[in-house]
Amino acid sequence: MALSTQNPYSRTRNYFSMLDINEAQRENHIAFLNLGFRPLFFSASLSSVLLMLGWFLIYQFGDQAITQIPAQYWHAHEMIFAYTMAVVVGFLLTAVKNWTGVQTIHGRLLLMLLMVWLIARFLPFVDGFPLILQAIIDTAFLLFSAVAVAYPVVKVRMWKNFGVVSKVMLMAIAHIVYYLGLLGILEHGVQWGLYGAFYLILALIFVMARRVVPFFIERGVDSEQPLKNSILIDAASMILFLAYAVFEVFWQTNMVYMVSFLLFVLHSIRLYFWHHSGIWKTTLLWSLYLAYLFLAIGFGLKTGSYFVTISPYLVIHCFALGIGMFSIAMMSRVTL
Repeated sequence: MALSTQNPYSRTRNYFSMLDINEAQRENHIAFLNLGFRPLFFSASLSSVLLMLGWFLIYQFGDQAITQIPAQYWHAHEMIFAYTMAVVVGFLLTAVKNWTGVQTIHGRLLLMLLMVWLIARFLPFVDGFPLILQAIIDTAFLLFSAVAVAYPVVKVRMWKNFGVVSKVMLMAIAHIVYYLGLLGILEHGVQWGLYGAFYLILALIFVMARRVVPFFIERGVDSEQPLKNSILIDAASMILFLAYAVFEVFWQTNMVYMVSFLLFVLHSIRLYFWHHSGIWKTTLLWSLYLAYLFLAIGFGLKTGSYFVTISPYLVIHCFALGIGMFSIAMMSRVTL
């Protein structure tokens, strides 16, 4: 029997065309600025190291006044709105171009977007810089990004993909709410903004993972049988996660523990359906699988906290670990 030399990840369906790389038409700018993922993935990767190092120094030596805002808020904000959103926007700028066939921002406009993101990273360390101006510049990145990824979708009226794109707009709203809290305008703004954005990112990852993880596994292990997926699990997990996010952000109730238990069960079943012994031979496959596993474990830890003392920050960081692993795996897939 002849062995196929075809790349197992090269075959795509319509919604997997987001992972194909097509260069913009050549203009008078460097290749680094041809596609959105290049500068944004690079910046996200570099910032992740620097942000974690900065937080380690703050946490280790207790210098809570290193920034204009409380250090724990700065840490949460930068991991959500700086690192993660740079990855999300870079990914979507590439994906939307392939979905729609419409060229997304590149060259000077992409450089402008990158510079806004970069300037916003330094502003918290500028002594005496007005917080309101920091909020405007920082939020400008998300608003600019929302327009950049939405325009091609609206132009060709590809409404089926607008749900993914709209999450960038919702992230911009969450960011505004966060700063309204910092400015003392909205009492619970910081909590609502940070946690709302965090669960929006989780929602986006669950949507994307449901598409890409089984697709990659089926082709990566050359499975003759398609992996099992359940429409019931798809619908139930989406509805329950919405309830979970609402309970966690806005309405503190013991019902969240029941919801988290159901989500843990549903995502565990999904992981069982997706498992194949061959995934452990391919880095992309096991990294995506483990990323999803940590998301499921996060719900398990939340459930367990009803019975024993488990820090809520452990739950959050378990989810964050899953987000980090998933983002690294997807950056590697798109880039390589």
